[in-house]
Amino acid sequence: MRLCLRFAACLACVLAWSTASAQTPLSDLSLEDLMKLDSGQVFGASERLQPVTEAPASVSFITAEEIERFGYRTLADILRSVRGMYVTDDRNFSLMGVRGFAKPGDYNSRILLLVNGHRVNDNIYGQAEIGAEFGMDPATFERVEVIRGPASSLYGDSALFAVVNVITKTGASLGKPAVTVEGGTLGSGLMRGTVGHVWRGVDIALAGTYAGSRGLESIYYPEFDAPETNNGVAENLDGEGVKQFYSRAAFKDLTFVGAYGTRRREVSTASFGSIFNEQEFPEETTDRHALLDLLYARLIGGTRLTLRGSYDRYSFDARYPAEEPGQSEPNVLLGSGLGTRVTFSGGVTRALRGRQTLRAGAEFIDNRHQDQEAHFTNPAYQALDSVKSSRQFAVYAQDEIKATSWLILNGGLRYDNYEDFERVSPRAAAIVMPSAIQSFKYLFGRAFRAPNQSELNTSYYGDAVLDLTPESIDTHELVWERYTNDWLRTAASLYWYKAEQLITQVGDTSTLTGVSFVNQGEVRARGAEFEAQVRLKGESRLLVSYALQRAAEQETGQELANSPRHVAKARLSLTGPVSGSFLSVEGRYLSGRKTVVGTDVSGAAVVNVTYTQPVGSRAEIFGTVRNLFDADYVDPASDQHRQIVIPQNGITASIGLRWTFGMN
Repeated sequence: MRLCLRFAACLACVLAWSTASAQTPLSDLSLEDLMKLDSGQVFGASERLQPVTEAPASVSFITAEEIERFGYRTLADILRSVRGMYVTDDRNFSLMGVRGFAKPGDYNSRILLLVNGHRVNDNIYGQAEIGAEFGMDPATFERVEVIRGPASSLYGDSALFAVVNVITKTGASLGKPAVTVEGGTLGSGLMRGTVGHVWRGVDIALAGTYAGSRGLESIYYPEFDAPETNNGVAENLDGEGVKQFYSRAAFKDLTFVGAYGTRRREVSTASFGSIFNEQEFPEETTDRHALLDLLYARLIGGTRLTLRGSYDRYSFDARYPAEEPGQSEPNVLLGSGLGTRVTFSGGVTRALRGRQTLRAGAEFIDNRHQDQEAHFTNPAYQALDSVKSSRQFAVYAQDEIKATSWLILNGGLRYDNYEDFERVSPRAAAIVMPSAIQSFKYLFGRAFRAPNQSELNTSYYGDAVLDLTPESIDTHELVWERYTNDWLRTAASLYWYKAEQLITQVGDTSTLTGVSFVNQGEVRARGAEFEAQVRLKGESRLLVSYALQRAAEQETGQELANSPRHVAKARLSLTGPVSGSFLSVEGRYLSGRKTVVGTDVSGAAVVNVTYTQPVGSRAEIFGTVRNLFDADYVDPASDQHRQIVIPQNGITASIGLRWTFGMN
């Protein structure tokens, strides 16, 4: 709470200074000028560009400029900075929490991740991978839209708590050829090459990244503190290697995006009962993502037509060493998966009489592969060989009516048809706008999450999982947004939601794994969020946010695991002593959380600092220090771990050089 008061005091000082220094009268500014604070228009809320004040959602943006200034290296880094959101790291995957819901081990299946409006959650786990495993370098992001609340009325499955839409850079914005090299503590290093060009109307962008880290040389886990398990110390089992490629080509009405990324990660936690500190056959996971997306968008008369065809491929390999009595070598479990899908979609947007804007569309998904395989090596034994495929289709419509000059009514409905069930998802909004720079919104939405192929695995979890039905959530929200002159944007929201029929793991001695999944339990939550973004003198910026939330099980009233009551953040970017230099400071605070066994995890504050300094006209040096004050903090672990908590990194640092080729 003291940290929150400091944030508030800092904000008050800045507001007072900015009010005195603001020179531009409000009446002289266009709406576009006012919205320069945060890019001001959003695509993902309605599948069309519209002002944030008119969008039927509570929205946040992170721009390419902010990504560079604060030294963000993954999408998880970016989302850590967003109002009310938090990220848990189990030293393998980055797991996202929204509005108090972040059940350990859920792998982001209740968050929808888009790239340029295209779904990229995999079709085996439904996972939105946001760490290095995502497969795309933030240096290729133009901006990231975070759209809070349910959005199944537009996007269907998984859009329960939020939609994260990554908008990638064009050739024009990527610009001249550039090379980046970076090195730092923990044996980390990065090399990146980018180039963008527009030639005879063809916009082309290319980027490639190679990065790696040795990680921590030793990590102590008290649950394994015994002589036969190296006294709880995992040694040299924290490395990571990343390769990423991005391409984009656009000509007239056609846009093609292709991307591929692979991440190999050594795992120190001995998850799923693996041998602790196994050196010869260490625990390891490898994730690969490929995306091919072709979009045709054209304005025909007064109608905007979009047609899209895409191919997604996700694959993974995992290695888990297990004890084998009487054998000198461990019995290694090798798991793998392959998920591929082809998606075809189309839609139209048209302004109608009566100040209406209608968006309607259809989508067909052919999940050609949803395959899982696992076998042991010593002795050889096939534990799983599941070859699956499925199809689904959907139709939807969204209608916006400007009933008066100050009232906008928005409604939407989507019908999803799966092979085993159907779902109808509604959304409604009433938006009151006293002026073009202020709005009050009431939002309602219902969303669902379908059982994924991992949860439907009868070989592991028994035939009972065939009775699983989709989860659902109902959310009500009040939002206020305002732009003040050209220097301040403020937003606040109050929300309440009910999530029910949650797919939950339970013990079941009749299955191979001893567990199964059932629809069980109901969660209710309420909360409040506030954010202020301030334009200071010159190019300096300040953003502060605070979220108060409580999410609890309806039956017991107990708060959820990994659910902080308070989430406070601040980002300050100041112009440096040299033209083009910036000093950027970011602070984050999470209050205490519960673990899956009910014990307490203390709250923690983390501060990161990044400095950027031009060197001549073609190069710049940048450096980042994370966890500046070396805070000792942990994240709650999941049921797949013997550990109760997972320790996080202390202070780390990196320094790099970016060199741009070509004449200015």
